[in-house]
Amino acid sequence: MKLKNLGVLAAVAAMAFSACNNTPAASGGTSNKGTVTFAIELPQQGSEKAASDPIINGIKLAVTQAGGAAGGYTIQIPQSAIYDDALNGAHDAQTGANNMSKVVADAATIAVIGPLNSSVAQAEIPITSAAGLAQCSPANTNPDLTKGAPAAQLRGGKPNNYIRVVTTDDVQGPAASQYIYTTLGKHSVYIIDDTETFGKGVADAFEKDFVARGGTVTKHDGAPKTTQDYVTLMTAAASGHPDAIYFGGVTATGGARILLAAAQAGLGDVPFVGPDGINDGSAVTKDSFLNLAGDKAAHSFSTLAGIGTFDGKAKFDADYLAAYGTAATGYAAQGYACAQVFIDALGRAGATNPADMTALREAVRVAATDTTHTYNTIQGAITFNADGDTSQKIVSIYSFDPTAKDWKFETQVDYAAK
Repeated sequence: MKLKNLGVLAAVAAMAFSACNNTPAASGGTSNKGTVTFAIELPQQGSEKAASDPIINGIKLAVTQAGGAAGGYTIQIPQSAIYDDALNGAHDAQTGANNMSKVVADAATIAVIGPLNSSVAQAEIPITSAAGLAQCSPANTNPDLTKGAPAAQLRGGKPNNYIRVVTTDDVQGPAASQYIYTTLGKHSVYIIDDTETFGKGVADAFEKDFVARGGTVTKHDGAPKTTQDYVTLMTAAASGHPDAIYFGGVTATGGARILLAAAQAGLGDVPFVGPDGINDGSAVTKDSFLNLAGDKAAHSFSTLAGIGTFDGKAKFDADYLAAYGTAATGYAAQGYACAQVFIDALGRAGATNPADMTALREAVRVAATDTTHTYNTIQGAITFNADGDTSQKIVSIYSFDPTAKDWKFETQVDYAAK
């Protein structure tokens, strides 16, 4: 794995963003065939609201800037089509499944964007697959959602309907491992995960790569989100004298609580590194990792399983700020990209003049998962393979900026250049 110059990719992203803003074709021309719905399914309570809000805003911004139409159809995202899969302040797989049953039952819904968490996706994909509803996630990273026997079981023998615009944890975990081992120069690490599909998966991928590099894992603990006492765990971890801590999970499943416990146990000065699940806003964002961690976040780092900078970013950030009065954070651009994919797919599906909404839904699924089609998104040009995974295997690394009290972009790792 090596760092790669992303100038060409960024240029494509800039052109795609400009085209989405200014080209009449982006809106699909006259919208007179009817109205269709893009549904959104994300957690919107507790700390995960900080991660979901930018995605929702990014989706809406993309639809607005595309003229609110494609393929002759008007696109709507009513509040009733924005579903919350959180229960008691954290994502819940069964709530997500219940939501998705409602989504697929709405004949006007021809695509759904979400969810945020891979464990929720495991419960939802069988439902959207059975209904033939195109689903794009801006944040799911667990490999089993798309690869091998686990993915085949989720699909139940149906044609693929699920795509994602972020890369997978078998890339995100090693990218963090490389950064800790090579860039930070830390060769021993304590690992703790939240025992969930995403958290354990990314932690295991991190551990495998870290050990392969010659690093030492002092201990690897699993602690579910219901854990009440992290101090005891972190006190025991401190006895191993790790050079760094790697957390697999999200803010809602331990994140800042583990960091605070680590500081209490005497590990406050070692790097604390987590995946995209803790990159959920600045210190002023309510219930975000940085908000909850306070000044104990001084040595924190995070990754995002997608592109962090691109030539069109300044305009995107300005447009987002103008529209919502707040900065674009986390996976806002990935939400925008998912919407771009579906706008493009709807444009091509609409051109086939489907007989009814059922036929249109299927035409959108076929178009969205077409492995021969290139999408010019805000993230750059991407394709999807037969599993629904993006051709773009980029992970962004962030550090804590004590002045801005926010995540500061450090670098991008292009795993495709490995």
